[in-house]
Amino acid sequence: MSVTQQQLSYLNAMGIPVWVSRDTVDSAIFDSRIKENAINNKPQKKHFTQSPSSVQIPAHNKPTKQHLQTPPSHTSSPPAFSTESLFNEIDQATPVKRPQSASSIADSLKKKIETTKFIECSNFDWQPLHQAVTDCQQCDLYNQRTHVVFGEGAQNAAWMIVGDAPKEEEDTQGRPFMDRSGVLLDNMLTAIGLDRPAVYLANTLKCRPPNNRDPKKTESKACYAYLKRQIELVNPSLILIVGRIAAQHLLQTKEPLAQLRGRKHTIEEFNIPVVVTYHPAYLLRLPRNKYKSWQDLKLALSLLASP
Repeated sequence: MSVTQQQLSYLNAMGIPVWVSRDTVDSAIFDSRIKENAINNKPQKKHFTQSPSSVQIPAHNKPTKQHLQTPPSHTSSPPAFSTESLFNEIDQATPVKRPQSASSIADSLKKKIETTKFIECSNFDWQPLHQAVTDCQQCDLYNQRTHVVFGEGAQNAAWMIVGDAPKEEEDTQGRPFMDRSGVLLDNMLTAIGLDRPAVYLANTLKCRPPNNRDPKKTESKACYAYLKRQIELVNPSLILIVGRIAAQHLLQTKEPLAQLRGRKHTIEEFNIPVVVTYHPAYLLRLPRNKYKSWQDLKLALSLLASP
C-alpha cells in the first residue's frame, strides 16, 4: 500500500511525523516536492507603486549595456534538491504509537489476572495463614489498610458466617462485623441460640476497599485462597453467606441476592450446605426485610437438623 501526497499532507498539517518505507512511497510525492522547492526558491520580483514605464531615470544615471548584462554579485542559484533528502526526512521521522483499543486493554488485563501467581497456602495451618494475610501485598489494597481483617471465632465451629468486605470500623479494629451491623448480627445469632464466640466470622476480602466500594475482580481473586483455606480449616457444617458480593463471589454467579436466598446452595470446592441472606447493614437500611432473614435462618437450622 503506497503513501499518497494527500495522506502525508494531512499528517503533516496535524503535526504528526510518520515513518514509512521507501518502497511504499508514491513517486509522485518526489516530483511534487521538487516543483514546490523550485517555486519557493525562485527570485521574487520587486513591486512598484508605479508602472515600470512611468519611472523616470535621469540620463546620467542610465545603466549602460554592460551593467544590464552583468548579474548582481549577491544573486545565487537555487539550492539543489534531491529525492535522497526526502528519503532522509522520512527515515528520520519518529513513529507514532497508536492508542490501544478497549478490547486489547481488556484482553491484556485478563491475561495479567490469569497469569498472576498468588501465595500457595493450601497447606498452611492457622498461624502461618494469619501471617501470610498480615504480610499480603497481592493487590493494591494493602497500601490503604489500617489493619487486615483476618477473621475470628471458634476454629471448629458448626456455623461459618461469611460477609462481603471490611468496612471502616472493621479496618480500624482489625475484626469482622464490629459496627452497628455487627450488633444486629449478634442479635440474629441470639435468636437461634448462638453467640459470636460459637461461630466463625470472616469476609471475602481481608482489606477494606476505599470508600466501601465493591471489590474489584483482582482483589477478590487475590483473597480467595485465604478464605478457601479458612473454610477447609474450620470445616463447618453450614456456611451462612450474608451480602450480595460474598454470595455472588463464592457461588460464582451473577444472580441477584433476592433470587439466591430462600434455598440451599453448595460451593463447588466443598460438600457443605450454603444458605444466603441479607447483610445486616442492608437490614439496618430496610428493616422491613428482617423477616426474610429470619426465614433464611430457620432454613439453615432445618438443614443442620436434617440427616
